[in-house]
Amino acid sequence: MQPLEGKVILLTGVSGGIGKPVTNLLLKLGAQVIGVDIANPDSVTDLLEHPKFNYHQLDLAQAGNIEELMDLVSKDVPDSLVALAGIVVSGELARQSSSDVERVINLNLTSQINLSKSIISLWLKKNIEGNIVFVSSWVDHVPWPGITPYAASKAGLVALCRGIAREYARNGIRANLISPGIVDVGMAAKQWREEPDYKARASRAIPLGRLQQPEEVAEGIAFLLASQSQYMTGSNLLIDGGASLYPLDPEEVDKR
Repeated sequence: MQPLEGKVILLTGVSGGIGKPVTNLLLKLGAQVIGVDIANPDSVTDLLEHPKFNYHQLDLAQAGNIEELMDLVSKDVPDSLVALAGIVVSGELARQSSSDVERVINLNLTSQINLSKSIISLWLKKNIEGNIVFVSSWVDHVPWPGITPYAASKAGLVALCRGIAREYARNGIRANLISPGIVDVGMAAKQWREEPDYKARASRAIPLGRLQQPEEVAEGIAFLLASQSQYMTGSNLLIDGGASLYPLDPEEVDKR
């Protein structure tokens, strides 16, 4: 992979199942990483040992914390943002509470808008040609039962990204998305291994027949941060094992 020496990358959601592999790869490629998460610093003890990693414990769903973050990074301004932080609440829409829906939309979309607005303002002030990588999902355009608010938040992220790309291309600021498939972390990994019904349904959705490894997501993000992608803006890098294609017929699943 292309080295990222000299880059200063602000990465949200750093302590999660995808966040850590992303951080490890970016550090391996030579970047300086400023990690942000709501989790206690104990969750990133291994990363804190690296000389190019700094950590800030902040809840970015609170707008005031975004302002605090901008103050913290104002002296060593990141040239890139990887917006990875997000949550999902599972369940049929009619059974989800209003607070569940608000939590998902607030962190996955509203906070991303506020964070993008703030970092872009900083870049414009400092005359930095910045680069944003939003982490969306294959469900930003394909319905998947039980996570409708999450899917809606990711669809909104696509519109946000493309709007930023269109508005700020004249300033040399780029914005792209990566849309992973069903990743082998968290609840999806647990359900895949412990719930036969879920595995059967998910298997129908993945033509390549396996869960996506978080390291594969990390490699896609690294590509969007590298100069190899410098002519891309407003694009959605779909790396989903074919999940966004038409569901497999049952007999196709049986043949695998």
